[in-house]
Amino acid sequence: MNAFLNLRGLALAALVFCLAPGAWGQCDIDFDFGEASFGVSPDPAMGETFLDGMLDESYFDVLHILIPANAAGIDSTYPPTLPVDSVIVLANSVDGAGVFQGIVFTDTVTQEQFFAEEIGLEVLFNNNGDSGNPNAFMGGEQYCAAIQGAPNRSGIYRISIDIQAWATIFTPFNAPYTFDNFTLRVNCPLLEDVVVTNVNSDEGTQGTLTATLAEGVEAVEVAWFNAFGDQIGTGMSVSVDNAGSFSVQITTADCQSLFGGWLVGDDALECELAASVEVSNTDPGMFNGSATVTASGAVGDWTANWYSAAGILLGSGEVLSGLGEGAYSVVVSDDSGCSVEVEDINVLTGLPDMTQIDLSTYPNP
Repeated sequence: MNAFLNLRGLALAALVFCLAPGAWGQCDIDFDFGEASFGVSPDPAMGETFLDGMLDESYFDVLHILIPANAAGIDSTYPPTLPVDSVIVLANSVDGAGVFQGIVFTDTVTQEQFFAEEIGLEVLFNNNGDSGNPNAFMGGEQYCAAIQGAPNRSGIYRISIDIQAWATIFTPFNAPYTFDNFTLRVNCPLLEDVVVTNVNSDEGTQGTLTATLAEGVEAVEVAWFNAFGDQIGTGMSVSVDNAGSFSVQITTADCQSLFGGWLVGDDALECELAASVEVSNTDPGMFNGSATVTASGAVGDWTANWYSAAGILLGSGEVLSGLGEGAYSVVVSDDSGCSVEVEDINVLTGLPDMTQIDLSTYPNP
């Protein structure tokens, strides 16, 4: 058998190890992969990527990885009894020819390359103490890594990871691989506010969204998008025919940033949807806070999208975890088109947990 096992799937495992050697990450190994023998969250194969960050503001995200116990969990052509020993991440380095190796962040516009610490980030991993080598992660186990810091350089980064994956066929061997499908966007503080006017389907009137740029910002382009990612217009203001959630992308001479979560309601709808949020506060200097939303009066199923104070989408679902100190918001929508937004959800440090209740619903207060 060929001694070089094609461990393409194991390359995904490398992203948990963006390495701060000897450190324990501030993440919990608690993701539910169900019956899967291998998986990652976020999953690039599903179009998922890391959360957006904001220049010079605290950032935190977590990658979860389930490493298969056997090579057949990745490629069914291999014997089901062939064990995956481990994956090891190569140390960050630059060779004499200027080639970067390890965990590399490439600016997709300028093609400049960086290591995490060079752009204000660090990646703290948790291998659960399963190996004396902090860069080694065992087959058949789940791990996580926390990417955190305060990014000091904006851009859209492609992340590549160089690894060695180890298995044994008579004798141990390793197969090198580079994985590079994850991206991380770091926005600039270009936007001050967006003013929203609702549509009214009974009267046939459109809604509007109008942006106000931050002081001193000169935009080259302002583009608007609907919840499906389709561009619906350009300029400081845009009209919309239907209710929904919208985002705006602002481009300047040296930065491009995307902000979302602005809700246009339909004043013709009669809604009873309401929502409340329970907050679990964080410890000082940590990102272990969470927020849980509860909806009432919903028609059919409901969904929830969470946003930072800057309008950056942080996640979806009933619970948002991994929160540091700060202000957040959540938009809840049901099958009838009704929506409710809970704003000023404050995650604090050193205080008891609390519940915040929304008192306004869209479209009717």
